[in-house]
Amino acid sequence: MQTWAKRGLQTALVTGGLLMLGTGIASADENVNPDTPASPLDLNVTVPIDTSNNAIGTPLGQYDVPAFQNELSTKPVTSAVKDALASAKSPAGAGDLTDSLPKADGPRDLTPTHDAVKGNKVSGDLVVPIQIVDNAVGVIGDAKVDGTSHEQNYSHNQDIATSGKDSGLAGNVVALDWALPVQLAGNGVGVAGGSGAVHGGSAYQSASETGNIDTTGKGSGLSGNVVAGQFATPVQVTGNAISYLLGNAYSSYAADTSATSGGSILSEGKGGAGTGNVVGAPIALPVKFNGNAGGVWGSDADTASNSSADAKAGDKRPGSLSGTPTYIETGGDNSFLAGNAAAAQLSPVADVANVAGSWIGNATTGQAIDRDSTAGATSSTVDSGGFVKTSGDNAAGAANVVDPAVALPVDVCGVGATYIGNSHAACDNTVNANAGNGSYTRGNGTVLGGNVVNTQAAGAPEVYGIGASHIGNASGTANEDKTVTAGGYDGSQGTDSSGSGNIVQVPVGVPAEVFGVGGSFIGQGSAEAHETKVVQGGGGGNTADDNGFLSSNLGTVPVSTPVQLFGIGGAFVGQGHGKASSDTTSGAGSDVNATGPGGAGAGNIVEAPVSLPVQGHGLGGAVAGIGTGSSDNLTDSKAGGNASTDGKAGGIAGNIVKAPIAGAVSPSGTGVGGAALGHGDGSNDVTSVAGGSVLTNGDAGAVAGNVVGADPLATVPVVADAVSAAGVASADSTNSQAITNAGDDTTSGVEGSVSGNILDLPVSAVPYAVADSVTGAGVSHAVGDNMITATNGGTPTTDGDGSALSGYDFYHHLPVTVPVYGVPLALLGTATSEGTDSTEVTEPSLDTPLGNEMAADQLPALPDLSQGLPALPSGAAMPALPQLPAMSMLPVPGAERADLPQISGLSALEQLQQLKGAGALPSVTGLGNGVHAPALPGLPKLAGVPALPGVPALPGTPGRSDASTLPQLPTQLPVKASLPTLNQLPAVTALPALPGVPALPGVPTTMPAQVPTAGLPALPALPVVSALPTAGLPTAGLPALPTAGLPTAGLPALPTAGLPTAGLPAAQVPALAGMDSSPLGAIQKLAAKVTGFFKK
Repeated sequence: MQTWAKRGLQTALVTGGLLMLGTGIASADENVNPDTPASPLDLNVTVPIDTSNNAIGTPLGQYDVPAFQNELSTKPVTSAVKDALASAKSPAGAGDLTDSLPKADGPRDLTPTHDAVKGNKVSGDLVVPIQIVDNAVGVIGDAKVDGTSHEQNYSHNQDIATSGKDSGLAGNVVALDWALPVQLAGNGVGVAGGSGAVHGGSAYQSASETGNIDTTGKGSGLSGNVVAGQFATPVQVTGNAISYLLGNAYSSYAADTSATSGGSILSEGKGGAGTGNVVGAPIALPVKFNGNAGGVWGSDADTASNSSADAKAGDKRPGSLSGTPTYIETGGDNSFLAGNAAAAQLSPVADVANVAGSWIGNATTGQAIDRDSTAGATSSTVDSGGFVKTSGDNAAGAANVVDPAVALPVDVCGVGATYIGNSHAACDNTVNANAGNGSYTRGNGTVLGGNVVNTQAAGAPEVYGIGASHIGNASGTANEDKTVTAGGYDGSQGTDSSGSGNIVQVPVGVPAEVFGVGGSFIGQGSAEAHETKVVQGGGGGNTADDNGFLSSNLGTVPVSTPVQLFGIGGAFVGQGHGKASSDTTSGAGSDVNATGPGGAGAGNIVEAPVSLPVQGHGLGGAVAGIGTGSSDNLTDSKAGGNASTDGKAGGIAGNIVKAPIAGAVSPSGTGVGGAALGHGDGSNDVTSVAGGSVLTNGDAGAVAGNVVGADPLATVPVVADAVSAAGVASADSTNSQAITNAGDDTTSGVEGSVSGNILDLPVSAVPYAVADSVTGAGVSHAVGDNMITATNGGTPTTDGDGSALSGYDFYHHLPVTVPVYGVPLALLGTATSEGTDSTEVTEPSLDTPLGNEMAADQLPALPDLSQGLPALPSGAAMPALPQLPAMSMLPVPGAERADLPQISGLSALEQLQQLKGAGALPSVTGLGNGVHAPALPGLPKLAGVPALPGVPALPGTPGRSDASTLPQLPTQLPVKASLPTLNQLPAVTALPALPGVPALPGVPTTMPAQVPTAGLPALPALPVVSALPTAGLPTAGLPALPTAGLPTAGLPALPTAGLPTAGLPAAQVPALAGMDSSPLGAIQKLAAKVTGFFKK
């Protein structure tokens, strides 16, 4: 804090000195003719100055510094050199410079050139606008400023257009555009009993130093090359209040600054050597120190200020690739070392805003105590570079792209800290930062061309919403909305090439931050913070190649790792309270694709996506104090995507080597108390995805289309745990995690050698500790709900006959789950644990066909009746039936009689389910199988008995091709003169009751002598059941059927001579279609399952 005080005093003295400058500073006006040819050398520094409404407090009173507006510039000096060099470009101008030299006599055969410097350009413009307004500095005196509205604008655009076509060492450009505005406004400084106060006011500043670059080196040597630096770096120090040694400072102010530099770059190196190469360096970097308050040694400082600072470096124009807005475009077709492009595109932010610090003093920012939402706001919009496009077909060392893009805003905001004092800070921060936007190149028919190498890094390192105290009271409150993107899609081609069309990417998304943390050491610290954040690095890639050598390979390592601590309260001999909510989306990379059919060492992919959020939140702990932490977390993290390639008919082509890593480490909702109170609560909702499905093909290839991978997945939640020692600890939290790693593996190795194989090992580890409580001589209560879904891998699919080591699948999932859930451990204390746990580690489905087993949704097929019916099993366990008298003859198929009704066919067997609860049965239209039942004349209709339904036809009926295979029986029925009547049967007066079966009421026991038959439907034939199970049927207690008195005399005997018996099936359990019940089949299935992990 003493360092702050020294710097505050230095700032006051320097500011005062600057304010006293310059009434004698001169300026020069420049008259520029736009038609004048640009000089080959053009270097300028311009410093516009605007000072007004500043005051200095002294023991003698307030001194109002005079206003000053002017411009300092090097143009009066550099313009003379510029004009001289411009004239030297022409023969006339060159003559002016050489008139004093002695002249040789005689004729000269010399044709003068139109441009002695051959279109080469060196241009540099640095503009530094300085705005110093509405500041109040009091040193042993008071200074007060009532702020007003101020505006400073500077804009300069100078395009560079030249050419080096069909020449040598021509048309090259070295250019620098730098916009560096400096804004000091609305600051209040009080030193040594003095005071500085700024009430209201606003300042606006804009600096623009721009210009496009156009050149060409087509058909030349060492021509048309460009090196361009484009910097936009606004510096802003506004709305601060600094006091030292019994001083007082106050500021309520609004400030806005912006810087814009550079433009787009266009060149061409076709048909040249060392031509059309471009190096760009667009850097947009706002540096901000705004709305801060510091009070030291009995001082007080307060500020309620807002600020914004924007920066843009480089620009875009419609490009040749479908009009895509493009930052750099060049080309190197049919060339050597031409059309290469490199661009370091950077969008960092350095921001310290609304920080309150005190040392034996008092400080507030953003009206933190009253929390006025209109105060304490800061914002930045930052953009650099853009899309890069080039081409290098039929060339060597051409059209390569190196394109690092980094977006990295660093913020410290809403931090209240004190050492023996009182500090409270509040901040609302909004940031939108972007760097670059992908690339596209070609290297068809090229050697070492069309390659892309880049890093696409998006990050957000920051500290905000912090309250920290030592022997004092401190608080920090912050809200943030931030979007950070870097890079994009990269595309290339390398058909019929060597060492071309390759892509190497390292996309990164890393939000790294600490927010909503309150801590104290002998004091009190509290914090609250809320954020919505999107961080995305890269956007996938694609490269295409046919018949290439070491071409169109792709390597990518996308990393998405949110590292965050929030909602944490900690105290040692004091109180610490933290509360926070986070909605974070972090991504790196996307889908990738490569192709290499007919190539050698082509179309291979190496990928290692990592998605691993590491977060600690909702943690409360204290030693001899009170610590509470509360949090709500919603995080989506994704790295990489699907990968596809093709290595058909290639050698070492189309292979995929992968190592995706997905997981989450998230201790949350935990309370720890040591001789104190510790409480943690919150919710944790995390989705983490790494990689995806892979697709390739190695048909007719050698070492092609293979998939080799190791897929580790790990999630380690430590949630809702309570630990205490001679204290009280409590935890109440919910955890929901969905972790997905890798996906399906699909390839083929038909007619290949060492191709189309899968060697992939998904390994899943899910250890977790949820709702556990531990105490020693204390009290611990843990309440937690846990739901984890971990999915690793997918379905492996390959094809190949297994010859030449092709088409093999070595895929095996190894899951490990180590739960420690709901465990109370108490030693001389009380520990309770309660909650729910739902953890699922999903194994991938294995494509391991083991045979022709019947699926669960299939029905067994009925046996073919034309092949005979199986014999009935032994009925030893069944009750014996009385022997029926023999009949002399039965009707057989084909023995049609005119007096028998025709029965056509059975309806579908499924209709039998309709019989349940049916009041009446459907009618039967006839059986149609050639079997005719004789009519029973004179049978009366039974009252209350429904008609029989139609039954579906059996196999082997007329119209079937297999009907002829049925054995033929005699067709002539014998005529029986007389049959026994029903009157000869004994009457049954009562049936013995069966246990548990109700009696049938009202059933008639006698039948009439004559039964009418008119109107009755034909009797249906029942379907034949192939075999009935008999084992285990109960027989005890069944009554014997009465047989006495049954007529047997005169019944014809059944004919048995000539019946076929050969080929009838032996007695066995009825078979279901597709089911193998033999012992050999069971052994085969077991062997298949054991070898299923290593199948072809």
